[in-house]
Amino acid sequence: MTARRLLIALATLFISWAGARAGGVSSPLAMLADLQNLQAKIAQGDKAAYAAQPAMLHDMAVAIANADPDLWKQPDNVHAAVAFVLSGGPPRAVAPLAESEGIDKEDRQLLRGALAYVLGREEEAQNLLGGVDARTLDLRLAGQVAFVQSLLVSSRDKKKSVELLDLARLLAPGGLVEEAALRREILVSGEMRDVDRFTLSACQYLNRFSKSIYAENLVRSIAQTVARLGLAENLVDFHKFDNLAASLPVDARRGFYLAISRAALVDGKVAVAEAAARLSLAQPYGDRIEDARGKFYGAAARVLGDGYEQSLAELNAIDAKQLPKPDVALLAAARDVASRLRSPPPPDESPASPAAGGTAKNDEGVMATIHLAETALARSDRLANGRPQ
Repeated sequence: MTARRLLIALATLFISWAGARAGGVSSPLAMLADLQNLQAKIAQGDKAAYAAQPAMLHDMAVAIANADPDLWKQPDNVHAAVAFVLSGGPPRAVAPLAESEGIDKEDRQLLRGALAYVLGREEEAQNLLGGVDARTLDLRLAGQVAFVQSLLVSSRDKKKSVELLDLARLLAPGGLVEEAALRREILVSGEMRDVDRFTLSACQYLNRFSKSIYAENLVRSIAQTVARLGLAENLVDFHKFDNLAASLPVDARRGFYLAISRAALVDGKVAVAEAAARLSLAQPYGDRIEDARGKFYGAAARVLGDGYEQSLAELNAIDAKQLPKPDVALLAAARDVASRLRSPPPPDESPASPAAGGTAKNDEGVMATIHLAETALARSDRLANGRPQ
């Protein structure tokens, strides 16, 4: 969209909004302006705005259901109804409108597509909205349509989904559409294992929407996504998250590093586990449980490197009572592997056998035993053959 087209569109938007306000008329268009202003405040963390949103959506639903039929002769009001549905408004308020023959065919298609989407009829929604060029739509609506289009293609074409999310952000900057698009882009980029885009999107979100009411949950999900998808496979990938970690709230950084360290330890990525544990302990905020976790993960990783005796002592000194329940079995698995590093296995046992020692109490403990044992065996093989670690 050229700068001239953008200015014309903005001027048209203002004239339409002013006309809708004239004489105190609460048209769908005027009410949409209030709703989108409210949602922009939500994106910046205004809890009062978040609490007020349901009432505003209800009032707009009532106004749409009881609107003078002549209002729907104005495309702007129809577009407002579409945006209302895509903003979380109840679809029943606009369902009769979608069957009206008095509405332009293309606008009726938009409205039916929006209704199909919110009602979970994704194939129908894709048929109705998939071919729409969001760049040609009313700016009050364009970003939302691009966002919905991205969701509809996500399972089939993640690259296209990300492109549409970027478009949604460009068409609706600063508000809840951009905030939601960035949150979604972080998730999709992670699923694509695109670490660079994942970290860039997360940093952009934290720089622009750190006060959003959704930000706290997002910070937790960022760490969980890195751990769950194994995005820090090695130290090179791990250090790609340095800028992201620096953008996190100070009191969230320790949890971020601990999530990565634990996942790496379970997966046998001991260099990443040790580095992340060390950085977790360097953070200024944390409690006794987090301290114990950081010391445990670090010692378990180091026991496979230099300083075996000291690391084993540190590992054995960990008080299991200070660890969360899921870590107790992991501690037993790590101790089991560490105890076997300096002695050959019995004839009928393999160090990687989950039954050996009976210390792996659950599936995760079993997998940790296997991965750590494999790492230990690989290290022993390198030493035996005179190769560097």
